[in-house]
Amino acid sequence: MAKTIKNVLVTGCSAGGLGFSLAKAFRDQGFHVLATVRDANKAEVLAEEKDIEILTLDVTSEESIATCLRTVRNTTGKLDILVNNAGVAIFGPLMHASIEEGKAAYDVNVWAPLAVAQAFAPLLIESKGVVLNISSIAGAVPLAWQGLYNSSKAAATFISETLKMELAPLGVRVVTAMVGAIGTTLYNGHEVSLPQDSYYKPVEDYIKKQSRGEMQEPFNESVDLTARNLVKDTLAGRRGQIWRGGEAGRASILSWLVPTTLRERLLHAERGLYQLKYEK
Repeated sequence: MAKTIKNVLVTGCSAGGLGFSLAKAFRDQGFHVLATVRDANKAEVLAEEKDIEILTLDVTSEESIATCLRTVRNTTGKLDILVNNAGVAIFGPLMHASIEEGKAAYDVNVWAPLAVAQAFAPLLIESKGVVLNISSIAGAVPLAWQGLYNSSKAAATFISETLKMELAPLGVRVVTAMVGAIGTTLYNGHEVSLPQDSYYKPVEDYIKKQSRGEMQEPFNESVDLTARNLVKDTLAGRRGQIWRGGEAGRASILSWLVPTTLRERLLHAERGLYQLKYEK
C-alpha cells in the first residue's frame, strides 16, 4: 500500500532565512512542502529547490490568506503541519521608537500567525495536525535596544502557548520554537540612527552593533542546523516550548533560574547599558 505523503505549509520562505531552511528540512523528511513568499517573482533561489511548491502569501492580508487557503484546498486538499515563520525585526531605544513602525511589526509578528492559524485550523483539525510557531528567546529574555521586537515576540509566545491548550482537545499539537542566534538575514538593513540630542548618543555605537546583529554573531548557529533540529523536535511529538539555536539553551536557564538583576547584568555587560552615564 502506497505511503500517504504529508503536507506542510511554511510562511516566510525568503532565501537566507529560517523559513527557507525549514522548507528544505521538511522536504528532506519526505514532506510535500508548500513554501510561501510575499512576492513569488523574487523566489528564484527557492524555485531551484526540488519538490518544493511555491505559493504567494502576504500574512498581513486577510484576502491573501483566504486565497492561499483556497489554493491549498484545491491542490493538496489537506494539511498536516503549519509553520508560522514569517517575521520582522525592529531595533532601537524605546524612547525613539516609531509607534506606527511598531504596529506594523506587531501585524507581522503577532496578528499574522494567529490569523493564519485561524484560517488553516479546519484542515489541521481534520488531519490531527501540528502548528509550529517560530518565536524567539527575545520574547523571554529581553535585551535593551530592541524593546518593540522583544514585546512582539513575547506576545507571540503567549498566543502560541495559549493555542497549545485550546487546540489540544481538538487534536492539534502546538509547538513554540524559542529560537536563539542563527545565521540568517534577520538583521540585514537595520541601521539605527539616533537623534543628535538623544540621551543614548554616547553609546550609539553599541546600539548600532546590536541592530546589525554583530553582538549575536559569536553565538550564531547554522540556520540549516537549527531548522533540522526544529523539524526533528516537531516530528518527534514535542509540544509547547522548545529552545533551539545559538545561545537558546543558556537563555532558557537564565530565564528560569537566574535572578532578574543578575541576568540583566550578564546580558548587557557589553551592550552599552552600563557604560551610559547621564550628566545634566
